[in-house]
Amino acid sequence: MAEDSSTSRGRSRFSFRRMAVCGVLLALASVVAVCLTGAVIAVYDMQHEADVTLAAAQPRIEDRIDETFKLLETLSEHPTLSDPDVDVMEKVNLVDAVNEHFGFFLLCYVDEDINVWDATGAASLASRSHMQRVYSTGQRYVTDSFVAGADGTTLNYTIIVPLRDEQGAMTGSVFASIYFDEIMAMLDDSLASSYVKSLVIGGKGQVMSATSGFVYDDPFLDPIRDSIAFGMTADTVQSELLALNPVSFWTVNGLDVKYYTVAPIAETEWDAVCVTSFWEAYSKVMWAISPLALVAVVLIATAFLIIRRSFMRQMQEARTLERSVSELQKKLYSDDQPADAGIADILELTSSGLSDGLTGTMTRSVFASRLQNVLENADDGIYALCFIDLDDFKHVNDTFGHATGDVALKSVGYLLREYERRYDGLVGRYGGDEFTLLMTDFDDRSELYRVLEELTSSLHADVQTTGSAFSVHCSVGVSVWDHQASADELMKQADSALYRVKQRGKESFCIYQDEERS
Repeated sequence: MAEDSSTSRGRSRFSFRRMAVCGVLLALASVVAVCLTGAVIAVYDMQHEADVTLAAAQPRIEDRIDETFKLLETLSEHPTLSDPDVDVMEKVNLVDAVNEHFGFFLLCYVDEDINVWDATGAASLASRSHMQRVYSTGQRYVTDSFVAGADGTTLNYTIIVPLRDEQGAMTGSVFASIYFDEIMAMLDDSLASSYVKSLVIGGKGQVMSATSGFVYDDPFLDPIRDSIAFGMTADTVQSELLALNPVSFWTVNGLDVKYYTVAPIAETEWDAVCVTSFWEAYSKVMWAISPLALVAVVLIATAFLIIRRSFMRQMQEARTLERSVSELQKKLYSDDQPADAGIADILELTSSGLSDGLTGTMTRSVFASRLQNVLENADDGIYALCFIDLDDFKHVNDTFGHATGDVALKSVGYLLREYERRYDGLVGRYGGDEFTLLMTDFDDRSELYRVLEELTSSLHADVQTTGSAFSVHCSVGVSVWDHQASADELMKQADSALYRVKQRGKESFCIYQDEERS
């Protein structure tokens, strides 16, 4: 028996540790779930922010180029510029007057010999490959960025439109240069998030403009060629770029995961590119949702503490019962066990674990056992068994709620336990709103009647709870033991007497033997 008790305690301790481990694992699982959710959101956010940025940057650049083309096409239709007989300085003055309004970095006239003119005279552009292309094809053209200007360091993009006479022969050209910083400003203004990087790559795949993280004139694809992942290859990406088709792809370099989305710029050989990094997106997302993980951990910890408190209380009750059983084992199996040890001793040892949790009275089975023991060891005297029922208790529960009903039951239980002590008796909760009370130690029947009247009167009381005040009263059925009836017969007699009280209007008592004699 002692071994079983020890095993039981071991299981209890293991159960508590297991509960603690489950709580920790649940908290960790919640954190992991939040982190994984953050990763999924970050991947979506990477694609969304890059796509939004590209959708904003691409049309801005295209609109700027289209506006410039429209201006140059309008200028090219002016007869002054296309007429070879008009003095070249008149053409220069016309172009300068237009540029005073539009403010291009450069807006210039170029003659049929590919000389660019300004107020100081002519300068040959015949060595420029883009000018050679325009004069050989007769088609308008947008260059990649290149160094121009007197300082030899200024980057710009040049848009060129041919000039033609009335017969369609090319007589020169006009061009406008968009300043490098203007394209940079468009890229910056289009950023949907701080962690998005955007750039423009030229016709040879070189970096021309970038918000950050890229070096001018470096090849775009070479540094990421070996890290392109998820079914896409560098050759495929390059083919799409050369064909000026939109394309999206991922790169994976260790833990560094990036998303690229590319779209061509109309009327040019350029591509606009937007790039997002997983860890930068993840940091942004986790900063927003990390409080969820903290809340989950706090809720789990709070729930664990509440459960632990209840668990420890139950374990304390179990240990108390264990000690009672252990003491009972010692008494039952000790060599000096008294010969007259009976059920009363056993119940006394274990009563702390066998009482009604609400009222503190004995449970129905314990009361029946104790009653049987008392009757078997009774001496001469008056023994009265009372069956007590709260009148109209259902109305109390329905009107004020079960919590208020529990207050009434506690009040009745407390009062009956006082009579148990005063008259060397027993009290138990039979079930629901019914109690049983055994009283002894009466001098005569007149004292019994007086006590029953007092008990009935005491059971009529006002109960005050938060927001509620009501009266409770009880009916009492009594059986006076004749020292021959069994415990079961005594209970049936008291129950029959209670039934008669209920028939007569409640809030009173009735003695079974008196009714039988009448």
